[in-house]
Amino acid sequence: MNANLSILRRYVTDFVNRHDFSVIGDIMQTDYTLHTGGHVISGRDDVYRSAVARQFQQFPGLVFTPHEVMVAGDCIAVRFTEHGASTRHAGRPAAWESIGFYKLRDGRLAGCAIEQDYFSRRRQLEEGPAMIVDNPAIAPWDSPEAPPSPAGEQTVRNWLVSGKLTDVTGVRIDDQRDTNRVDRILAQSSITITDLVSAGDRVAFHARQEGVLADGFGDAAAGTPAWMHCTGIVRVRDGAVTVGHVLRDRWGLYRRLATRTAP
Repeated sequence: MNANLSILRRYVTDFVNRHDFSVIGDIMQTDYTLHTGGHVISGRDDVYRSAVARQFQQFPGLVFTPHEVMVAGDCIAVRFTEHGASTRHAGRPAAWESIGFYKLRDGRLAGCAIEQDYFSRRRQLEEGPAMIVDNPAIAPWDSPEAPPSPAGEQTVRNWLVSGKLTDVTGVRIDDQRDTNRVDRILAQSSITITDLVSAGDRVAFHARQEGVLADGFGDAAAGTPAWMHCTGIVRVRDGAVTVGHVLRDRWGLYRRLATRTAP
């Protein structure tokens, strides 16, 4: 087994799925830093640990199910779903997809850039029903490492810059499989790509989009200036993005717009 994958396996199976904080000293650097939705959570033993403890408290049966694992040297991109029942919502269950970049340094996890579909989770907890969890990866911890593809990376960069994130039929956006709809949300004027790696024909990215609302979102009108982070794992074939998955931080955007429009 790839040494980096063995560390991520312990993170998923021993730490997250068993809710066992005793293992984090072995698998995570003390300065472990999480980047999500424009927020930075740094420090394994204080801020990060407290944030995870709150999650475990709300979802005491929380489970991490990996669907796709992409190994690119000291970076592992993972598409997965977290799911469980919320103590804050009378035990109502929810499942929310996530795509994260886990980065390793000296044989331990050093950080993660991730977006999680908390917008979908909020809908499920308030209205139901829970989203069906996608099929698990057959052998996530045996995923092979493939060489990088500069051409594939450039194709994805060009696609991201074009602002046509929601225009590829084979790329599933947010909770599209569950709701059978895709909202454009943002008319993009610029994008900052914060992470991008490739392995064979797959490319993973994390980025921040800026622009104006293409449609009304929440209580904000079309044309309102806005930004949001997105992350994805896609495949490039014959010089084009063909299939994959993208998650956008709709919950972070919703909260920023709600604060802006509050009386």
